[in-house]
Amino acid sequence: MEVRDLVVRYGTVVAVRGVSFTVGAGEHLTLLGPSGCGKTTTLRAIAGLERPTSGEIRIGGSAVFSSSPAVNIPAERRELSMVFQSYAIWPHMTVFENVAYGLRVRRLPEVEVTTRVREALDLVQLGDLGARSASKLSGGQQQRVALARAFVFSPSVLLFDEPLSNLDAKLRAEMRVELKELQRRLDVTSVYVTHDLEEALAISDRIVVMRDGAIEQVGTPGEIYDRPRNTFVADFVGSANLIRGRRRPDLERDGLVVIETPGGALVHGIAPDRRAGAEVL
Repeated sequence: MEVRDLVVRYGTVVAVRGVSFTVGAGEHLTLLGPSGCGKTTTLRAIAGLERPTSGEIRIGGSAVFSSSPAVNIPAERRELSMVFQSYAIWPHMTVFENVAYGLRVRRLPEVEVTTRVREALDLVQLGDLGARSASKLSGGQQQRVALARAFVFSPSVLLFDEPLSNLDAKLRAEMRVELKELQRRLDVTSVYVTHDLEEALAISDRIVVMRDGAIEQVGTPGEIYDRPRNTFVADFVGSANLIRGRRRPDLERDGLVVIETPGGALVHGIAPDRRAGAEVL
C-alpha cells in the first residue's frame, strides 16, 4: 500500500499536509501522534471515509484515490476492513451474526459463511460464544468480535482507529499481545492509529510520527525511541532532558558522535543528519 503527497483540507484548515509513506505486504504500520495531528484523518482517507483534496492512495498496485487523473473508489469497493474505537458492534445481533454480516452482504454461500465465522471466532478465543447476544459481552469480548468481523473476509488491508483506547489498562496490555500475535498469524497488511507510545512500540513493525498534519519521522520502534530526529519526537516518545551543544568533528566512531555542551563533552551523543560543528539538542 502507498500514500503519496496526501493533502486534506477543510476550508482554510489543512488537516493533512503532503503525507507520503508505504506499507509493505504483511507489515504493521502505526500512525502515532498527539490529538489533532492528522493521523485519524489520514486513516479515514485510506478507508474512503474522507475525500482528500489531492494526492494518491494505492492498494495492491491500483489507485483507489488520485487527484490527477481523478479516481475515487467508494469505501465499500476498496476491500479494506476497519476496527473502530467504538467497536461498532450491533447489539441486536448475536456474536455469530455480527461476524457473518460482511460475508452475507457479499452473498457467500451459507456453508462457507459458517466455516469462516467459526474459524474467525476460534482465532479470537470466542468459539463457544457464537450464539450469545452481542449486548451481553464484556468490553474485551466486544473488541474481539470487532476484530473477527474485520478479518473474516480476508481484506487486503486492515485499518485500526485507536481500537484499545476504551479498555482498562490491564486488558489493554493483554490485547496488545493478542493483537500482535493475530496480525502475525494472519500475515495481513495493517495500518494502526494511536496516541499511546507504549502501544505503538509494542505492536508496530514501523512507526510514522505525525504533528500538525505532517510527518516528523518514520522508522522502526527502536529507531524512533533511540534516534529521534528532532526535539518534538524526542519529547513525544519520552521524558527528555534537552542539552544544547555542538557536534565535534574529530571524535566520530560507529555512527555515534561527541557533543560539546556547556557542561562538558557528552560522549556518544546521537545526531543523525547533522554536519560537523552544527548545533544540536
